[in-house]
Amino acid sequence: MRIALIRRVSITGFDGVNRFIALLAEGLAKLGHEPVIVGLCHEGVEDRELTRWFKEAHGLDLEIPIHTLRHGCGGSWLSIAWNWWWRGSKLLRKEGVNVAIVNGVVPLRFSPKIIVNHGVFTAGKLYRWVAKLLYRRYDAVVCVSNKLRSEVRSNLGVDCKVMPLPMKLELYKPASLGERGNVIVHIGTRPIKNPQISIEAIRILRRHGYNVKLVMIGAPIGISSDEAVEFRSGLRESEKLELLCRAKALILPSSYETFSYVTLEAMACGTPVVVSSAVPEEVVINGYNGIRVNGYDSRDYANALESLLRNEELWLRLHSNGLRFVKQFDHISVTRKYLDIVSEVYDG
Repeated sequence: MRIALIRRVSITGFDGVNRFIALLAEGLAKLGHEPVIVGLCHEGVEDRELTRWFKEAHGLDLEIPIHTLRHGCGGSWLSIAWNWWWRGSKLLRKEGVNVAIVNGVVPLRFSPKIIVNHGVFTAGKLYRWVAKLLYRRYDAVVCVSNKLRSEVRSNLGVDCKVMPLPMKLELYKPASLGERGNVIVHIGTRPIKNPQISIEAIRILRRHGYNVKLVMIGAPIGISSDEAVEFRSGLRESEKLELLCRAKALILPSSYETFSYVTLEAMACGTPVVVSSAVPEEVVINGYNGIRVNGYDSRDYANALESLLRNEELWLRLHSNGLRFVKQFDHISVTRKYLDIVSEVYDG
């Protein structure tokens, strides 16, 4: 079966949605199907290099065909919608696609199609009204967590089937405790990720006598690196995973998360996580595979990290349980679950 995996915007951004598309596409190919990736646009990569770049960027074993509708990624939502309604629909038919799995709701003159919701978009009433209309034109709706399912019901008035995120577990090389440096990792520098909380938590730990460093991965935020904090941007995926798999902990004091790919990645690295209550409890079970912190006080995050640094038994328990927990997200197993939905909408 020829199955299209659609990204509403850029297919070259490093985020959880493109990661999802890459791993689901590989899973489909390995199970004997013909995936094709379709994005609105791509940036920073030449057309002729796009499939090779995508394969290497996401650690895939094979190249997946990729098409984009245009070169530039700017423009209003209306222009994006028009590109999908006109160009996107024509491309799907030209490519002989049987079913489309869409990430980011768009208008398509194509069926059957499945919409995967990765997070409720907090826009105005007009966008929400349009989104409600578009969702009703899809044959199936998928959400990446039970928390998100509740939000989709409330905001869009539709129900969805909860499906796990895919993980390619062989990409992760967990180091033993003795092989790890005194490094805490924070990933994401957008305001919603609350990087300042992590910075202050590390400064508190250093004042308490712990010789630890925070490595913050993400776009620059106008703060210079020093002995306490090192900023890293533009990392390849393999470099990010190497850092994560050799760190003592991941800190994630986010204000909002629908599931949190990076939390799963840390667990796949055997790296204990310290997260805010915004991370769903179905992802991090307090005291089992991570530590949950209620609120956004840097002192509370510092205390949670300190408990990991001074309690080897706790660190090892979270390390082992995290590795055990992520086995359920193996990308081939997850792909089989998506194929059940694909069969339902195609045969129906």
